[in-house]
Amino acid sequence: MTDPGFHAGALSERAEAGDAEAAHRLAVMAGAGINRPFDPAEALRRLRQAADGGLDLARDSLAVIEAEGPLETWLRPPTPQLLAQEPHVFRAERVASPAVCDWLRARAADRLQPAKVFDPQTGEGREDHIRTNTSMAFALEDMDLVLVLLREKLARLAGVPAHGLEAPQVLHYKPGQSFDWHVDYFDPANPGHREPLASGGQRVVTALVWLNDDYDGGQTAFVHGDLKVKGRKGDAVLWANVTPRGAPQPLSRHAGLPPTSGEKWVLSQWMRNRPQMQVV
Repeated sequence: MTDPGFHAGALSERAEAGDAEAAHRLAVMAGAGINRPFDPAEALRRLRQAADGGLDLARDSLAVIEAEGPLETWLRPPTPQLLAQEPHVFRAERVASPAVCDWLRARAADRLQPAKVFDPQTGEGREDHIRTNTSMAFALEDMDLVLVLLREKLARLAGVPAHGLEAPQVLHYKPGQSFDWHVDYFDPANPGHREPLASGGQRVVTALVWLNDDYDGGQTAFVHGDLKVKGRKGDAVLWANVTPRGAPQPLSRHAGLPPTSGEKWVLSQWMRNRPQMQVV
């Protein structure tokens, strides 16, 4: 991904001249390891610079991060619990704090759009009757350091490099809304899947983080073994979309079941086996 708005040299000059937005972008780049190694100390330094420069997003996200305690403690993933061997599904408790969950919900709430599916013929996103929920996808310019650090923790939990993470999404389900049975991997037999496979690699892992739990129903269901999963606020479920040899795993077919009362909020994160969100 080439984005002149994220050119490190130009951003550094602007940040040193007092541009708070430039400092915030540098914080995201350092935290996400974009065009550089992962550097949380630099990320926090730049975030404080942006907050001191008057950027509300930087000030508010810094408050959330500092409330979490030392970064090395926050980024340490919990011990996962294996739920199924095939497909490989596991759950981890307290991946995100209530404050982080509330932060992500608030950032997405006013920007929800009808969720789309990936067209297997064209490769374009389109609305479809199998998916009736809404979502907000975070492009690079939408990212903040709270989200970036949570993504780093999820990557560590899955054992994949953070630079393989796609743009994350917050998903919202009202009562009765669902995402019917589907798979997340790209099928090389589908014309629309060949280009993303060639350019960014396979979606090897999917992660969901529950941003609330005050609803009924709404489980994530897997067709194999009749497994249905629902966690508490801040818990995560992760599953492999491929076999140990890297082939698409049909047994990963799953569905987001509809809430029967209350509204469901989750963070969805696809993880691929090649770098994503890199800029030059």
